[in-house]
Amino acid sequence: MNVGPDEHSAGIKRRTLLLAGSGAGLLGLAHVASAGEASAEGARLHLAEDGRTRYQVYCGADEDATVLYAANELASYLKSITSATFPVVSGDTPPSGPPLLVVGRNNPLSARLGKSVDYAALGEDGFALRAVAETVFIAGANPRGTLYGVTWLLDRVLGVRWFSADYTRIPAQRTLKVARESLNTDEVPRFRYRQIYAGDSIDPAYRHHNLLNGNRGFENHPVPKHLDTWSTYWPADPFGGNWQEMVPDESLWYGGQVLAMDPRTREMATDNLVKKLRERIAAGLDPSWGFEQADRGWDPDPASKEFASRHGGALSAAVVDLANDVAARVRQQIPEARLSTQAYSFSFSPPTGIHVGEGVVMTVAPIQANFAHSRFEGDNAEIGQTLKKWCEVADDIVIWDYTVDFAYYIQPFPDYWSFGATVQGLAEHPQVGGYFAQNAYNAAGTEFAELRTWVLGRLLWDPSLDPDALIREFLRGYYGPAAQTIYSYMKLMRQSVEDTNTRLVYNATVNSPYLHFDTMLQADKLMAKAEELVRNNPDLRAHVQAVRLCVDFVILMRAAEFVRIAKLRGLQWDPDLENRLPRFEEEVRVAGLTRSGEFGMTPEQLIRQLRIASAPATPPATAAGLPLEDWVDFQEPALKLYGPVTTILDDPDASNGYTVRMPGNRPDWGVQLTLDGLPTEGTWKVYISVRADTGSAAPEATAMAAGVWPPFGNERTITVSEVSDGSYHELELPGTYRYDAENIEYVWVSPPNSAEIPYVYVDRIFAVRV
Repeated sequence: MNVGPDEHSAGIKRRTLLLAGSGAGLLGLAHVASAGEASAEGARLHLAEDGRTRYQVYCGADEDATVLYAANELASYLKSITSATFPVVSGDTPPSGPPLLVVGRNNPLSARLGKSVDYAALGEDGFALRAVAETVFIAGANPRGTLYGVTWLLDRVLGVRWFSADYTRIPAQRTLKVARESLNTDEVPRFRYRQIYAGDSIDPAYRHHNLLNGNRGFENHPVPKHLDTWSTYWPADPFGGNWQEMVPDESLWYGGQVLAMDPRTREMATDNLVKKLRERIAAGLDPSWGFEQADRGWDPDPASKEFASRHGGALSAAVVDLANDVAARVRQQIPEARLSTQAYSFSFSPPTGIHVGEGVVMTVAPIQANFAHSRFEGDNAEIGQTLKKWCEVADDIVIWDYTVDFAYYIQPFPDYWSFGATVQGLAEHPQVGGYFAQNAYNAAGTEFAELRTWVLGRLLWDPSLDPDALIREFLRGYYGPAAQTIYSYMKLMRQSVEDTNTRLVYNATVNSPYLHFDTMLQADKLMAKAEELVRNNPDLRAHVQAVRLCVDFVILMRAAEFVRIAKLRGLQWDPDLENRLPRFEEEVRVAGLTRSGEFGMTPEQLIRQLRIASAPATPPATAAGLPLEDWVDFQEPALKLYGPVTTILDDPDASNGYTVRMPGNRPDWGVQLTLDGLPTEGTWKVYISVRADTGSAAPEATAMAAGVWPPFGNERTITVSEVSDGSYHELELPGTYRYDAENIEYVWVSPPNSAEIPYVYVDRIFAVRV
């Protein structure tokens, strides 16, 4: 959960598309009437007639920059829709004569609304729309609520759609009549805190246009004063891991965390948190901060373990008790202080016999979920029960969800319907006040980031909406004639997950079963069709190319494997590398991709990796004569490489012309492979193909080690005598293995941590059916 923003996702240009009146129906403009529609005139307000208007936009002189911005934005978009100029007037005295669109509550006209608007019930973000005679009122309890009221009117009523930070669709309606009923409503969001943490949604105007009020992780990104208004419901936080920062005395550290029950821990944490909160208050910020575990495991001290044993055996008991005690102490000095702590990893299971105290917000993060399904259903049922139990233990909860593949941000991640179902399930529990979706936070140009942002923005405000209908609307608006084809592609990927019984984990590898040959060939055909459908529209074609990027990525990564499968089946299939690689480079440029994964590569490094992945490889000698379906190969791009100790080099002696080199004087598991890439059927032996520069090391000395974890000790030591000739050797690792996405095992190879061995080399890891 320790994450932070990236500078590469800043600096976005904007594109705006004006739609003709006939196109407005595409966006479902239920409230807008064109000139030719029959209607009861008294039931509609005439905002514009044939490109002219009598209306002015008015706000009070005491309104702040946010409300004044909202008033000007309303006038600007109304002009874009109708071609009419809506003058903006700000002052103590409203203009007399023309009908008004009144923005904000701090003016003489809004004051006359009296008890017809219950501002307290609107909360931080809610707003009221009122139509009184010809006057329209848009007012929130605070400036952000008013801003969202203007956004709602433009979007939900008039049909403007902010599909991405640089792509807006605006209906053209020179004569604009609006149903009164749509202008007499109070709107309050279901969730108080709403954020999609994606580089593609870093733009503050885009977030506010989609009613997303969270700014976690983007605090250092420049924001204009008029848009610098964000929710403080979720305490400001360093993204976890600050227990030891607040308790810097190492004698109070234990087992990777802290001595949670020690009074000295609590005293020191209180002192440092009070200091931190006073610094925030002095800077004009709210008095809140995180007090959270480090993003690693915990071998608890005896006192913490004993306390947990008295509360259902859950380590979260010590976490909650620590947070409760420290929060109570801090609030004695700063009564409004609020802290957050986590239910994550070892602390995910809730305790019994203890309640989260006042001033503490629980951040509950189900990182272990199968993200293909709602967090409440199917194989996530146990997670759903845990979430419900937390709602019995805590009154204020923020859910930290995951909505992208963190191994590769451009890998298809078919959670397209499950995240909506999850939000709807969470909405049933009033204790859940916030939702934070961690996406590709440190990159731009990633898989369906705009779709997730737009759909979630709507669902987090109103979970009763139909997620599938929202997806379809986004596709129509963003991909135009290719919408149905993109929808078919999404359905294909989702069905492949189900058909292969794949557990869609947050860091699924490109070798995952759902990305198999048959699915990717169908996806390839759909992408070719989609791009052809929009070939004459540069904007829509660019949107399609950003999706095709994901398909080309998988095919390029698995090209050698797919060629083998095609031969096995007697198919004439060519990966068309001469065209696919240059096309992928163009797609990367068009999409604006800046990073391949959470700890991933630059676009240039990624393209080199794909060239390696598509290089043909000679079969291993161990697999000689075996049917193609009885062995599987994992070359460099499929391996997890620890950057500080691994380098990919050209090597004519390697099976595909490339190898991974590690220095011998390191102990790291520098090369790893997760075995969720094994075929879903059968039992397999695992082999490595390795060599070493052994120099003058003794024959019995260790040249390297390799194994499969868990458990520790399931390994073999490779001596100098086994690899001293400088050639690659295929060596069997202990054990046999089957595909199991719920209990993932890792193949690892490490140098010997000896200066006597200059370098070790890993050509490939492969598996043979037993």
